[in-house]
Amino acid sequence: MAHEELLAWSAGRLPWQQDALRRLATQGELTADDLLALRLQIEQAAGLPVKDAPDPMPLAEEHLNQAASNNPRTVLASLGPVRHVDRLSPDQPPLRFAINGITLVYGANASGKSGYCRIARQLCRSLSPVDLRGNVYDAGAPAPPEVDVAFRIGGDDQPKEELTWYSDQDPPAELSRISVFDTASARVYVDRQRKIEFLPYELDLMNKLGLACRSLEEGFKERLTAVNAALSTRLPEAYHEGTTVQATLARLVTQTALEDLPREPELRAFGSWSAEKQAAFDTAGQHLRQDPQVMIRLRSEAKQALETVKAETSAIEEELADPSLTTIQRKHRDAENRSRAVEAAARDLFSDQPIPDLGSETWRLMLTYAREFSVTVFPDAPPPQLANGGLCVLCQQDLDDNAVYRMSAFDDYIAGRAAEESVAADKILAEHRDGLLAFRVRPQREVEVLLAGYAGLSDASKEAAVAIATFVEKAEERLEAVKGALRDNRYDALHDLDQLPDSPAQFIEHEIGRLETEIAQLEVAERNEGALARLKARHAEFADQKRLSEQIQIVIERRNRLEERHRLEICAQQCRSTAITRRITDRRREILTPTLRAALQQDLERLRLTHIPLDLTDRGQGAESIIEIALDARQRVANNSEILSEGEQRALALACFLAELQEIGSDHGIIVDDPVSSLDHSRMSAVAERLTEEASNGRQVVVFLFSWIGAQAFFAH
Repeated sequence: MAHEELLAWSAGRLPWQQDALRRLATQGELTADDLLALRLQIEQAAGLPVKDAPDPMPLAEEHLNQAASNNPRTVLASLGPVRHVDRLSPDQPPLRFAINGITLVYGANASGKSGYCRIARQLCRSLSPVDLRGNVYDAGAPAPPEVDVAFRIGGDDQPKEELTWYSDQDPPAELSRISVFDTASARVYVDRQRKIEFLPYELDLMNKLGLACRSLEEGFKERLTAVNAALSTRLPEAYHEGTTVQATLARLVTQTALEDLPREPELRAFGSWSAEKQAAFDTAGQHLRQDPQVMIRLRSEAKQALETVKAETSAIEEELADPSLTTIQRKHRDAENRSRAVEAAARDLFSDQPIPDLGSETWRLMLTYAREFSVTVFPDAPPPQLANGGLCVLCQQDLDDNAVYRMSAFDDYIAGRAAEESVAADKILAEHRDGLLAFRVRPQREVEVLLAGYAGLSDASKEAAVAIATFVEKAEERLEAVKGALRDNRYDALHDLDQLPDSPAQFIEHEIGRLETEIAQLEVAERNEGALARLKARHAEFADQKRLSEQIQIVIERRNRLEERHRLEICAQQCRSTAITRRITDRRREILTPTLRAALQQDLERLRLTHIPLDLTDRGQGAESIIEIALDARQRVANNSEILSEGEQRALALACFLAELQEIGSDHGIIVDDPVSSLDHSRMSAVAERLTEEASNGRQVVVFLFSWIGAQAFFAH
């Protein structure tokens, strides 16, 4: 793979993407802090207010894994001693490597091989570098890891460079020419789609950049959703059509381009309000009220309000004036007199009955209801059914002759004229009383609001409106007093109430007539349409500016949200991975050359994997793009792990790694961690033979092993 093409392509990307490629090249993955830094760079470039956004640093040659074939060969001489790395002993002598041939690092489990492999992944070229850690079993705070390393640049006659590397430093760039193979960095998987995927270095960087773009774009889209939800609330309306303020506020919609949004100073200038503007506004309003059409409208509204109040004041006078109260007092006295007369007649008539003092109001009501009930339950009995039904409707006992006589007398009494007149008098009183109790007077405050337009016509109208409202207030007080007396049956107290003020009904009638005359005169008056239109426009401008001054914070907030929305859209657009995906596709087609295909096929044969039907193809999936080796299975399987053994997967991963090395260069060193894990004896031999061949061709090869049988396979070659 030509790093020069990657650098040239990176130089044409946005600055934040160049910085992302640099971070990926030096770290292997993007951390949460990296994504935050990139997001801040995007927001700053889009014009959003941010703090502490780091300056983007473009990808450069020194950031890449220096594995191009035209770079000088790097030979790793030794690693160690090491300090503060895992549980490796600081007193252990350095691990030395052969310049030519194969270095086998053999040890049992927990002997420290994995620690040195992690150091190699950190210092050399690895698709999955790892941060080194101290002894996690120590109680104290861990010290930063330190590694003594020695290497040569160029031929064997070159001097050896020795240095101590600290974990807070970048590894020496020369060491990135040495490639590390292990389970994590092989990038060989078996997925649920029956595909085994291998990702070369250049495409791995671009692929991870595409994934970062997708993640950042999703974050910006989530923020856009929240902003759009806030913008769904409409601005306050009631602005006049055609005013400068209305036209400016009409641009505060999502369809307005960013450059066409009104600026905040412009809005604040429109929304400023002063005593001078208020005076000009009042003057324009006074002049506008002189317009005949406006005056007609104002007087028509005032006339309608007066007509409503007139009807209500007439009702007040009819119900609450002294004549009305005198009438209900008379009705009360009449009802009482008739009731006493009926009671006296009953006492005389039924003085010889077992129960004396008959004839009271309660007794009459009881007999009236009993009489009506007997007609219902004894429809076939001759009148009076109260006496001729055979049973007493009150006690449900048989009626003897005395009882029949008594009930007949009761019925005659109830049906008599005196009783009927008493009942009629009670009904008349109840109707009048219920009418007063249900009567309602409009509250004084409502009357003042109703007459506000009339009061605004002149000072005299204002005084008249106050007088009318005062009359209504007194009427409210009088009505409450009347209702209290009626509820308590204190009819005599109606004499002691405060007098109701004189009714304004006649004055209101006069005012209605006056307004009708003025309206008729105004209807024939001439108008200066041009001057009136200009005056209306001036008054509307002032009115909208005043309204805007009261709502300026709401308007400014909406304007700022619209700007934020546009800039978030710019951020989301900068994160689109279409161009990256297109570049990956182009490079994939270039990288997937007959040379790579042939090299991979050759390694598959040498590692004895030809029995597995495989097909080398390129594939894109969203931001991801990979070269894949697909299993040519004829039957549907749930997981490829059910088809390939662990050893087959391990050997296939190593074949892909070695094929990529042919593209990188034939003389750069490799470090292989446990290549024979899970392999049978024959494939162990094949792997040992293949790596020995690489060493015989001049490549430095370091192999970490824990299997003695695997070591013997290497000794055999």
